[in-house]
Amino acid sequence: MDTTKILGLILDIGAEMTRSGAETRRVEDSLYRLCASYGFTACNIWVVPTNIQATVTDREGESLTQIRHIRSPGVNLDRLDRLNDLCRRACADTPDAGELYRQLQQVLSVPAQRPWLIYLSGALAGAGFGVFFNCDWLDALVAVCASLLITFLGRRLSKRESNPLILNFIISFLTEISILFSVHLGFGHHMGYITVGVVMLLISALGTTNGVRDLVHLDTLSGLMNITASLTGAVGIALGIALPLLLFRRWGDSEIMILNPSVALELISATVGCVGFAIWFGVLRGRQIIFCAVGAFLTWGAYLIAYRFLPNAFAATLLGAVICALFAQVMARVNKAPATIFQTVSVFPLIPGAALYYTMYGLVIRDTAFATAKGVELLLACFGIVLGFMVVEVASRHIWKK
Repeated sequence: MDTTKILGLILDIGAEMTRSGAETRRVEDSLYRLCASYGFTACNIWVVPTNIQATVTDREGESLTQIRHIRSPGVNLDRLDRLNDLCRRACADTPDAGELYRQLQQVLSVPAQRPWLIYLSGALAGAGFGVFFNCDWLDALVAVCASLLITFLGRRLSKRESNPLILNFIISFLTEISILFSVHLGFGHHMGYITVGVVMLLISALGTTNGVRDLVHLDTLSGLMNITASLTGAVGIALGIALPLLLFRRWGDSEIMILNPSVALELISATVGCVGFAIWFGVLRGRQIIFCAVGAFLTWGAYLIAYRFLPNAFAATLLGAVICALFAQVMARVNKAPATIFQTVSVFPLIPGAALYYTMYGLVIRDTAFATAKGVELLLACFGIVLGFMVVEVASRHIWKK
């Protein structure tokens, strides 16, 4: 057995998992299992979102070290699922280097989403959450156009710019200008509602989700890197929204957003929006898309029930996050797939995109009290999601272990 090639392929699998959106704990666990299956001893593996290092000892007692630097991590949940399956097969069958390479290339050669499907998913996500945030039918049409613009800009600019702050700033700036002009010309009615709906396409739930999970597992550096990248992207969104409002303030009067008054329409629109996000993030298997939709429905349903009996947004968000994370853990075992797939998509109804937008809007109109109130709402929502995920993550480790 060519141990050098085998170790290199194992690290290649780990690097591809990281690029596809896997959390640090999953990558490390997969690499340790693969190394043990191939007979390596004294394995020392270190994974962060931008780097993988491994030092192992083979059966002859020779020490081997290899490193992989990871550039431009992204999200491809279907590829992550297939890589997860590859790890299971490789641990069970331990194919030689040539066969393992062939199987890895087979996973990497699976065609990406077709462009028309990506645009469709963006339109579904933007329009779904636009209706969720009380857009009327004209606003929903503008939201679809804005979502298509975001999709187009994201596909073009991401090839040249990897910094999430700069990338999100450019996209949100151009999108907000298009929304302002559309409403000014009478094609839409509620600038704020439209913006809050489509800005969800830019918010990284995956970075926050994986960051929290890493922190719970004491992978402190990875957790901080993921959360920092997510927050950096959020700052870019906020600045991109704020600048057009400053430049065109006389066009920027915005009603304060309320959720759609119809509970049934809230649940339906949130579910449709999350179906769009499932496809947006590369989920290709129809069964998993359905489960993601069910997870979004249950997550927002739990929020509504909690808020009805205890009208406290933080408590409702906490319960919604618990249900979301618990559902993801169960679906991960039912489908033998990473929980990240279901948790990342299902949590979107709880993401505080509206609070982010109105915090910036309050600063632009110089209403400090309003901006502060929305900023506190933003922080409480984030904390509720984080705490809910942590509760389930800690509990599940002990439950599944038993």
